[in-house]
Amino acid sequence: MARRVLAAGLALVALVVTGCSRSEADVVPAAPVRDLGAHQVFRHQVYAQRDTGALRLDLFLPQRRGVATPLVVYVHGGGWDAGVRTLDADRSAPEAQAAQRLLERGYAVATVDYRLTGVARSPAQVVDVADAVRWLQQNSARWGLDSDRVALWGASAGGHLVSQLAAVAGDPAEPGGGLTGIRAVVDWFGPSDLSAEAQHAHPQLQDYARRAITGLLGCMPVDCPDVADAASPARNVSGDEPPFLIQQGTADSLVPLDQSLDFAATLRSHGVTAEMHPYQGLDHGFGNGPQTALIVDALDAFVRAHV
Repeated sequence: MARRVLAAGLALVALVVTGCSRSEADVVPAAPVRDLGAHQVFRHQVYAQRDTGALRLDLFLPQRRGVATPLVVYVHGGGWDAGVRTLDADRSAPEAQAAQRLLERGYAVATVDYRLTGVARSPAQVVDVADAVRWLQQNSARWGLDSDRVALWGASAGGHLVSQLAAVAGDPAEPGGGLTGIRAVVDWFGPSDLSAEAQHAHPQLQDYARRAITGLLGCMPVDCPDVADAASPARNVSGDEPPFLIQQGTADSLVPLDQSLDFAATLRSHGVTAEMHPYQGLDHGFGNGPQTALIVDALDAFVRAHV
């Protein structure tokens, strides 16, 4: 998985919002140059407490337009064992450009922490992201969010997590399951099949699998096939999933392209809308080149069509 670790963001911008009073010490005027073009930014919001500490999120709000604001929740990558939620440290990154476009379109964007595999195994990460979404929905009135118009967006390990959440959304008995209001999922080059069969199909990824996938599952897929299948979005598709947009480079050196192609086909076979956009020559993480505009445009159009 991509291991790009973004630097910590700028200072917290805490503003008075309807129905939620704050002391003057908590109120910081908006900076002249706002983060990702956001009208307001609320950083370091604690959405859950775990034995390992607080889990936090940042919320970027657009200019209000007189109606409840739809929400896009972003989940970072990093092989499940690294990465941070910061989106705006590198404004040229595809993630930052996409987030800024969404804010311009009137969407709120939240970016969330989750427990890394150094402190917790699967399914802790999926549970954390689900809890972040629920917390935002439960507190939607504070920020004027529309809790019934939510999109999930993740990159690399985050793409896996949002795909898994969508796959189990219809089953409250599953870890992270039972989410409502999810209208769309955007998966950027996330692994969708962690199974023993996938491991056998791509022996060139064995060394990577031993490090990242074993860290997530606590075992190699061949040694715990049931655990691996349970954590694989492609193995949990029910037909209840919201529309998917899957975007990936054809030269991805970490997640095989055919895995995403097969995942899209599986979704379609269950009656789920699934767009698959491959980008010629791009590796894992996309980088920032001439195809970035196409990637952002596709995400923009998909979210506006479904959320």
